[in-house]
Amino acid sequence: MKTVVLYNIISFIILVALIFVLRIVSKSDLRQNQQLVIKVIATILIVCVIAFVLFIDAIAFGIIGPVQD
Repeated sequence: MKTVVLYNIISFIILVALIFVLRIVSKSDLRQNQQLVIKVIATILIVCVIAFVLFIDAIAFGIIGPVQD
């Protein structure tokens, strides 16, 4: 269970960092194409981190488990 808590804390830090990147990029003076690419990559990473956290928590709480024969 300590591992799950550690994963959740690290994932939260990653989410905050990615949201911070999105805010910085939208205020920067990069070209529109560069901003779009960075925003798309950051958004995909945010979705993946959220899915990872939900999956790990579902396993930890027993919602998802091994398939029984």
